[in-house]
Amino acid sequence: MNSLGIYFGTNSIGLAEINNKKLVNSVIIPQGSMFSGDFEEKVPAEVKIIALIKDALRTNHINVEHGSICISGQDLIIRTFELPRLPSNELQSAINFEAKKYIPFKLEDLVYNFQVESDNKNKLNTILFVGIKKEVLEKYISISKQLGIKINSIEYSAFSLLRFLRLCGAKDGGVIASLCFDLNNDDEINFMVSENGFPFFSRDIVLTSGLNDLDGAAVNDQMKKYDKLKNEIRVSQDYYRRKFPDKVIKNLYVLSGQDMREDLRTFFAGSGISAKFVDTSRVLGKGATYSSILAKSVGAILFKDLPLKIKINLFTTRLKADGAKGKEDILAFMEGVKIDFKVVFLGILICAATFGYGLYRIQPVREELNSIKANRPKVASASAGEDYAVLDARDKSLKKRLNNLDSLIKDQLYATYFLDIIPRALPEGAWLTNFTSKRKEDGRPEVILDGEVYLGDSDKEFEAVGTFLSNLKSNQFFSKNFKEITITSVDRKAILDKSVAVFSIACRNYPEKNRNDNDGLLQQE
Repeated sequence: MNSLGIYFGTNSIGLAEINNKKLVNSVIIPQGSMFSGDFEEKVPAEVKIIALIKDALRTNHINVEHGSICISGQDLIIRTFELPRLPSNELQSAINFEAKKYIPFKLEDLVYNFQVESDNKNKLNTILFVGIKKEVLEKYISISKQLGIKINSIEYSAFSLLRFLRLCGAKDGGVIASLCFDLNNDDEINFMVSENGFPFFSRDIVLTSGLNDLDGAAVNDQMKKYDKLKNEIRVSQDYYRRKFPDKVIKNLYVLSGQDMREDLRTFFAGSGISAKFVDTSRVLGKGATYSSILAKSVGAILFKDLPLKIKINLFTTRLKADGAKGKEDILAFMEGVKIDFKVVFLGILICAATFGYGLYRIQPVREELNSIKANRPKVASASAGEDYAVLDARDKSLKKRLNNLDSLIKDQLYATYFLDIIPRALPEGAWLTNFTSKRKEDGRPEVILDGEVYLGDSDKEFEAVGTFLSNLKSNQFFSKNFKEITITSVDRKAILDKSVAVFSIACRNYPEKNRNDNDGLLQQE
């Protein structure tokens, strides 16, 4: 049975028809045709896309019932982070808490899933988190329904590329990097590093932005794209080496066209990485023109036939969230099940023993609690002989005490909120080296933030310092408590063989203007 792989890219849509892991048919729909004058401007983009795909399927005689979708990184949130080893019942909450640091909106707005890779030696869990906004996912599901195609999976396009690499004969043992690009169609460039098949670093690059120079050259100038590509590769390698100094890349598999390969071999040799150019003709066919769009489409459709270590499928995640998948699993499990009453009795016996042991363990705690209750000081109650004036005075006294206790809680500010805002305000390439909180003699609080920035360009590094200052000022909660936020110094220094920007930012307040807010400022919890 033939199946269809659909890749929704940044500038094009790729369609690949597969039969028994062999490419039967392929189509690329350019982004320009989706928004050309062939359709009325009032027609929604989703309707245009459906019409173009249907026309491509009809023209190329593609008739399929099942398919898989892969999506470019611009529609997804992909993050990898580490957590200490936790019990399974606490892991979900810990991942949700950590994921909120990287997401600019609520988790409730996402359909998301994660996969855990355990490091028993260091007692750590590496978490691969993938999420997509609900309305974006529903758009792709709606398109597939209107095309009459039953969707098997929806995944990140870089995962589909890992499957395409395996189909081309690439090995995934050890620390392996992959680079996929196509300078002829302006598709998203994917750089990913995985260890034994589990990805822990990815970067998506779009070359079409920022290609115009002062000479006014067009953005599709191949040499400019090529120069920018090499620069982006250097940036990705440098960032990876700083973040994972102990994970040395064993091999770099490159998916690209034949042009410029010799120059790229020299470039990679100079960077100290063993680059291997993948022979895509094994999959796309002899003499076929290479296309990263088709490579991703082919990889997507092999979701079931060529499984990876990554099991994240956003389509089934969405079904589970709706409860449909859970019902299907229960029905499938119950079919053909035979009840063994001996096993049932043994299970009940084990549960009863566990419950009884729990009661035995909790009994000393109950006795201690009862003892504490018995030793509590007695509170004098109102006497039946007291008149209204006495009762009213006692009522006012108790309310005053409650209000005082309530104000102690409400008027107190904690460092947690500020320490959560500061890392969110830091731009890419910047980090803090020192955090100082003190209160001056006049009672005014002061926070000093010392940090460094490295972006490989002094102008961009100084601009990043200004961005950090602007982010702090634009935060309503932070600026409310710190009326004066200024850069006190910006300089440069050398670290090893790199030159970095060094900055210091002072955050101050004026007690006489907002004394109540400052009384509990930055008290420790």
